[in-house]
Amino acid sequence: MSEVKNYLVSAVRPIRNGWHIEKNQDLYKNYQAMYDLSLTSFRKFVKEPFEAICFTDPVDDNDNYTLENWKAIKELWHQEPCNIFWAGADTFMTQPTSLFSDKFKEYRLFNYTDPKSHREFTHYFNDDVQYYPHTMSEETWELGEKYWEQREEHPDRHWGFDQLRHNAMFWSQNIEDPRHPEMNYMCMRMRQIVPESIAWHEEWNQFPFLAAHILHFCASRQSASVITTMKWLCEQLGIEYE
Repeated sequence: MSEVKNYLVSAVRPIRNGWHIEKNQDLYKNYQAMYDLSLTSFRKFVKEPFEAICFTDPVDDNDNYTLENWKAIKELWHQEPCNIFWAGADTFMTQPTSLFSDKFKEYRLFNYTDPKSHREFTHYFNDDVQYYPHTMSEETWELGEKYWEQREEHPDRHWGFDQLRHNAMFWSQNIEDPRHPEMNYMCMRMRQIVPESIAWHEEWNQFPFLAAHILHFCASRQSASVITTMKWLCEQLGIEYE
């Protein structure tokens, strides 16, 4: 069998008609800065060797952003035996972590999104951290492809459709241990690492903050504060950054 490669994948694309202007500040540029800090943290703590790929080609809108990312990931997975771990630019790794072991053999999401349920899914998971192992089923890919047929008429087409599609893929596999919040610890209100914020997020995640491996800041709001927090984490954890 050919050697299985490991890829850490993300995307920071200019969106011509997108939502990436935040109070006259270009959110795209902040996501570039966050991605650099995020990648530095993964390089520090991921136990296995990996190659990092960031998709950067511009797209017209959020709809095409998700489509182009899907096509690129699917093409990469099918061109050679490989494991693909997707982590959004606003994620940050905080301790040594095995991303590419054989612990997860199926396509994976890891933790709830906000809100935690949707009319289509009682348990609705966030899709900005995903894992596509080389052992995942071709049927799971086919289900994801077929879900696109709903795209034109779907009520959530312009916001959340791709996350619904990924949930459909994930829950179709009947996984016995679906939730691993340590791999996508939701920090949507955490803009400083302070006791009050830690307590709120521990309650929401139902998981201790210090046991988290990947923090997810959901940084489309207050992105500059997230950059500051990521830099603070780098300093606390001995991660060198430019």
